[in-house]
Order: sequence, then structure tokens, then C-alpha cells
Amino acid sequence: MDKNIKAFTADIFKKGFEKSSKSFSNLSGEKVGIKKFELSLGKANDLMEKIFKNKNLYVLITDVIGEAKGKSYLVLNHNDAEEITGMLIRKMKNIENNDFYKEAILKEVDNVLAASVITELSNELDLKIFGDVPKFIKPEEANQEWLRSELELMNGTIAIYSSANFFFEANLKISPSFIWILDSDFNKAINQKSKEYAT
Repeated sequence: MDKNIKAFTADIFKKGFEKSSKSFSNLSGEKVGIKKFELSLGKANDLMEKIFKNKNLYVLITDVIGEAKGKSYLVLNHNDAEEITGMLIRKMKNIENNDFYKEAILKEVDNVLAASVITELSNELDLKIFGDVPKFIKPEEANQEWLRSELELMNGTIAIYSSANFFFEANLKISPSFIWILDSDFNKAINQKSKEYAT
């Protein structure tokens, strides 16, 4: 993978994560910082299999629609999912700590993270793209059978893996991981814009 393409892509995703940290601050009422941002590119099958070796994972899937197509998989481990939902439920005070509200909050977390990155992709690549309503996959549903069905659609596809640690003032840290599957229109735009980025 060309170094300029990776650097350009990393810059887009890092900006997206930084914007999402501000949204998390507004949502939680706390200052939120980012550390240990990572990004890598590879075959979708390899990246998916690597992440889903772990168990008890919460997955939120967002379809990217518009002038280019794609799909993002937000992955949270059980502890991170419990911590972030618990904190936000305590902040809101008027809602109960149950599965219905946990799912709603995790969908909002996905909205914050995915929308921030999609906005940056749209701006930097000059593409009119949007995120669809996220789909929530429970840990018991994110099993090997589910993974195989997802992988069948990705054979040979190039994907982007990104992650970061989000630190909240209330001594809370979450470490979400993202896998982004992007179509050829995205790849063409990234290749073209990365040349401009290098000059």
C-alpha cells in the first residue's frame, strides 16, 4: 500500500475521531481525549477474522450510501459497552438501566463515531455520502455463523481498520475498533486525492 494513501487515509480518520471526541464531550458533559490512534489497511477477511476471534463483542453496522458505497463495523468489547452505557444512563438520570436503553445508547455511540468519519470522508473526497440507520448485533448473535455470512460478501475486498482510546474525565476509557469496507468508487477517490495530499 502506497505510503501517501495510508497517510492521507489516516489523516481523514483521525480528524473524524477528534470530532467524535467533541461530540462525546457534549453527550457526557465531560472532557474527552484521544490516545493511541491506529489505522491499517488489509484484506477484509483477515481483519474481520482477527477482531472476531474475541468473544462477547457488541457490533454496530452502518451502511454508507450515496455517491459511493460502503459499510462500517463498530466493535466494542463487553466491558466497554457496559461502561459507556452505564455512564451515559447515570448522566441522563431519567432512564432505566435495561437492555432497551443500552441498545439505544450504543446506536447513538455508533452515530457519533461513524457520522464523524463519514463527514470527513465526504469533505476530503468530495463525495455526497451519508450513513444509514445502524444495525445492532448482540454478542450472542455475533458468532462464527454470522461472521461466515459476512465474510462471504467480502472475499478479496480491501478494508480499513481503525481504533483509538477515548478517555473521559470520569476515569473512563473505551477502545472502540472500526472496520470499514469501501467500494471501488471510494478507492478511486482516495487514490486520486492522496496524490494531491502528497504535493
